[in-house]
Amino acid sequence: MRGIVVKDVRKSYVSKEGFRKKRVVEALRGVSFSANSGEIHALLGPNGAGKTTLVKILATLLLPDSGIAYVEGYDVVSQAEEVRRIIGVVLDVSKGFYTSLTGFENLVFYAMLKGYSYSDARKRAKDVLELVGLWGMEAHNRPYYAYSLGMRARLSIAKALLTNPSVLLLDEPTLGLDVESAKMVRRLIGDLAKEGRTILITGHNMFEIEQIATSISIINSGRIVASGTPRDLKQRLGLLHRVVIRVEGASKEFLYRISNSVRISNVIVEELGGVSKIVFYAKAGREEVIQSVLEALRLVNARMIDFVFEEPTLEDAYIAVVSGGYSAEHS
Repeated sequence: MRGIVVKDVRKSYVSKEGFRKKRVVEALRGVSFSANSGEIHALLGPNGAGKTTLVKILATLLLPDSGIAYVEGYDVVSQAEEVRRIIGVVLDVSKGFYTSLTGFENLVFYAMLKGYSYSDARKRAKDVLELVGLWGMEAHNRPYYAYSLGMRARLSIAKALLTNPSVLLLDEPTLGLDVESAKMVRRLIGDLAKEGRTILITGHNMFEIEQIATSISIINSGRIVASGTPRDLKQRLGLLHRVVIRVEGASKEFLYRISNSVRISNVIVEELGGVSKIVFYAKAGREEVIQSVLEALRLVNARMIDFVFEEPTLEDAYIAVVSGGYSAEHS
């Protein structure tokens, strides 16, 4: 049983409100998903959905109330030590280092804590610093307090790679990074997956996730509400193609005529100065949609100003699931 397997994991907290009142918060309500070896699996969801709680359980930092989770076949509860030997974890790219030490000195220190001898720790620290690009930047000799956020993100990933883990758990590793640093981190994550590592990543940047993730689970209010590849999710949600039309002189009849010809969903209409911007998703091919739009224009005597036909984005699918309460998990 390689990769990551999570089955019906539940976790609750007791939250204090005032001096006496307490409230039970269900962070995870029976979460199940799996990620295969060599896969980049993205865990998406709004703030408070349970993403970080789940990552901490997989990292053996929290115990689940019930359910089972395996990392590379090891139970995160009964075989926690085995799990810790094969994982690398990034929970916060701006924490976990001694500010007065250099990046190199920090990694040597942590490598020795992992059981490396002093000479081996120095060699391993240099190897991972080269891997994340900090050695070539001469940044390894700078004190940590002088590091930019992007450099700190790279150092956090370097620290996670010290033991050459087969599984990486990355909680929002590009949060707050500049464009170039985020691009470098994405490229690094992709390269690590190509080496056969299993990577679980959380984040809010849908464009970024769509670029690197091979599979996705969307969590909302402590439950997995949709899982699959980005394309699978869009197809199951009926978001096959995104159509944006700007038209003058359109009416409700225009959309009615289109919907009689092709299946459309998630329609949004904006009016501005006599021009209607119409956005919808069509479960049909380009030629079929164009023919339907042109016929509708002719019948209602409207004039088309602009027409865009494109693949929907992961963000479109995410919004459809989270805001609409739609579950594509078993559809």
